Amino acid sequence: MERVGSFLGKVKGTIAKYRMLRPNVRVVVGVSGGPDSVSLIHLLRRLEDEYNLTLWIAHLNHKLRGREGEEEVRWVKQFGRELDIPVISDSCNVSLLAKKKKLSLEEAGRRARYNFLEHVANEVGASRIALAHTASDQVETLLMRLIKGAGLDGLSGIPPVRGKVIRPLIEIFREEVELYCKDNRLYPCQDSSNLQLRFLRNRIRWDLIPHLSRQYNPGIGETILRTSQILREEGDYLERETRRALRLAALGQNNGRLILDIQKLHGLHPAIQRRVVRKALGKIKGDLKRVTFDHISSVLGMAPGRGTKKLDLPGDLVVQREYDRLVIKRRKNKELSFHYPLIVPGKTELPELRLSLEAEIILDRPTNFAKEGSIGYLDWDRLEEPLFLRQRERGDKFQPSGMIGTKKIKDFFIDLKIPLEQRDMIPLLISKDKITWVVGYRVDERFKIRQDTLRVLRIKVRKNEDQSIGKGRKKNQGNRS
Repeated sequence: MERVGSFLGKVKGTIAKYRMLRPNVRVVVGVSGGPDSVSLIHLLRRLEDEYNLTLWIAHLNHKLRGREGEEEVRWVKQFGRELDIPVISDSCNVSLLAKKKKLSLEEAGRRARYNFLEHVANEVGASRIALAHTASDQVETLLMRLIKGAGLDGLSGIPPVRGKVIRPLIEIFREEVELYCKDNRLYPCQDSSNLQLRFLRNRIRWDLIPHLSRQYNPGIGETILRTSQILREEGDYLERETRRALRLAALGQNNGRLILDIQKLHGLHPAIQRRVVRKALGKIKGDLKRVTFDHISSVLGMAPGRGTKKLDLPGDLVVQREYDRLVIKRRKNKELSFHYPLIVPGKTELPELRLSLEAEIILDRPTNFAKEGSIGYLDWDRLEEPLFLRQRERGDKFQPSGMIGTKKIKDFFIDLKIPLEQRDMIPLLISKDKITWVVGYRVDERFKIRQDTLRVLRIKVRKNEDQSIGKGRKKNQGNRS
């Protein structure tokens, strides 16, 4: 029992160090059925009284491993009953999601998983999502990023806390987890995909790390973990300096444009210059996906000189030198292109528009419909899956609710006096080639809620800075009903 006590004490130390939990908190725990997540939920169950926790288990079947995945669902549900913790489970065809969004299976699975966990947390009113990433995962992640190429932020590894996500096992190695399972007679599921060497993480886990341990440093895991902690702390300091430097170098930000003073930018240390440009790009783009070191260098390289110069970057970004200024903005709307499946239930990201749509099915027909255009209600049983979100196309028509006959989307926008440059930024929800909702504006008459509606698809739209879409719309309150 000494080992178990040591394990528990170590995890409690991590929780305290990073202030992961406070009394009377609601926690959704992601449980796959593997050793790490099983140990995590078992341990949090032991801490339930000490912190007065309210726990839920969330399990998502990725539909990638057939019968094995179905067995995991049954196992997790049974384990939840044994612990007397409610289990919320769902499934997602990750393979189809990866194909539609042109993602790797790993990235598609990660997105589906986080969207599901966020959805569950919203449903149960949880302020924490506990994940079972371990120190071993941290070491593997750092090596992956080092191999692929990463800066200081990437080499800082997986953060112990990010928003509502906490990782209580982030300082526990996998060998310690296995001993905990053995000492507590836990018999978790084994994911056969963890043995497949076609995945880079598995090759690092089963080939590279053992080789480094045997040939170079028996304590390679602890060494890399310590390095990541040092880099994270130094990264936090540089982040504060970067925010300060950006405030000094920025001449203004409005209408989706951020302007930098070139002279002030080049007066900074090169390391801070790169970080300032990176943060400025992220503010306009909404994220930094596909923005590389070479892109940052290209932006800095165009700053010196006279006259104007233009640089196109991923994610519909444009950086333009205008004499003594750098202007960061998005490309013209006519160059936007998007096409995404709507995840039901769950969150669908539209990165090109900096929008997310949260969809759920409710059984009670709403009596008071939200007036703001950021919430849409449709008759679920009249829709045909899959549902997709895309921008307008030539010849698009729909039947606006309350009208007889169809109307061209173009004419609909003209009637509402929506500026031309905004029209391609308004998503259309499609069901079997039919427009069901001009998002933020009008539902199609054929799919609106009726007296005989049994199931309602409720969609809430969120935008950066909590602004709902649609001209003259109220600000989104940012909370799900």
